[in-house]
Amino acid sequence: MNYYTPYPATPGQPLDYWLSSDMARMAPPTTPSALRDMAWTYGQYRGLAGACTGVAACLLGGGILAATLMTGVPALWITLLAGGLALAAVGVLVRRLKLPQIAHVPPPGISRGPERVSSGLGLAIFLGVATGAPLVLALSGWLSQGPGPAFAFFAVMALFVLGMVSTFVVPPYFAQNARRDFRRYIENTPALRHELEAMSLNWRDPHADRPFGPL
Repeated sequence: MNYYTPYPATPGQPLDYWLSSDMARMAPPTTPSALRDMAWTYGQYRGLAGACTGVAACLLGGGILAATLMTGVPALWITLLAGGLALAAVGVLVRRLKLPQIAHVPPPGISRGPERVSSGLGLAIFLGVATGAPLVLALSGWLSQGPGPAFAFFAVMALFVLGMVSTFVVPPYFAQNARRDFRRYIENTPALRHELEAMSLNWRDPHADRPFGPL
């Protein structure tokens, strides 16, 4: 009978050895390691939480605005508020459940979004113009209806921009800076640092021959 045997462990090194900036510079950015995979997962979940929080703020703001302006249409503002609260809860749960266990949680599904802020910003501008221009034309009449509707117009535009930035710019920001931010998270989270210290000295990759580091 054949039993699965993991790849042999590389000589154990302390965590600070793998976290050193010199080690990171010596290893090409594409070199795989367990720490780099954790950092990628960390960035993806932070991006998800950030996007959920930003869009939640957009929906909650829209719900409050709708409740103020359209008291006779409760279904609209109730739906917006409920959606905002649900997304805010998702953001909180991701931060509370995923990030503290980042050394063990599986990565999220394959991300097809931009991985750099510049790409996300370009996409946000393109889609913002394409979808925002009709919105501006549809609501531009509010500007001539007095201070209240004019304020509502600018509030809707601000919420629209917030939604675009949260969806297309926030996730790539966390993805682009995942390794830097994960390093800081390790430094500021004693429990995680202690866990990674133990892993770095006894690392065996059960699926391939990745080393534990560098980051």
